[in-house]
Amino acid sequence: MAGQNLSPVPNRARRLVLLTGLSILALILGRHWGERIGLVLAFPILFGTYRRFRVSPGLLKQRWTIAFLDREPITFKLKRYSRIEVKYAVQTSVGEMMMFGFVAFIFGWVLDTFFPWIGGTYQIWLTRGVDEQVLAWQGNSQQHYENNLATLVSATGLEVMVR
Repeated sequence: MAGQNLSPVPNRARRLVLLTGLSILALILGRHWGERIGLVLAFPILFGTYRRFRVSPGLLKQRWTIAFLDREPITFKLKRYSRIEVKYAVQTSVGEMMMFGFVAFIFGWVLDTFFPWIGGTYQIWLTRGVDEQVLAWQGNSQQHYENNLATLVSATGLEVMVR
């Protein structure tokens, strides 16, 4: 196994097309120039920021891309960890809407749905002891979750603990 990206791998070209289209719309439809420029500057941060995970023999690499600029990957040695923990974080619900209002409910739903690296419901962690954890993957898709968990189990040979 030379190395495998954990799915989904973000599509940079699709994000750039979306960024271009929305930037053109913002320039055409914006009321004031400050608003137009603010949106055009915010869009690369919003659509060009994501996290990718890659499993290589003995290593987990986590790489952030911020505003379409790749940062250096953070590398974790798999042999340091003793188990894989799986967590399911419940998406925003009607209870949260009642406590925090409709805007908070919509904001939580948008984060969970469109930005799973921030608020995804499925989380896979590599743990060592009680207080050392590293996020190995986070997202919303059941299929991606199952595939990525299988990939991590085969790469590490660690037992899985569900929380």
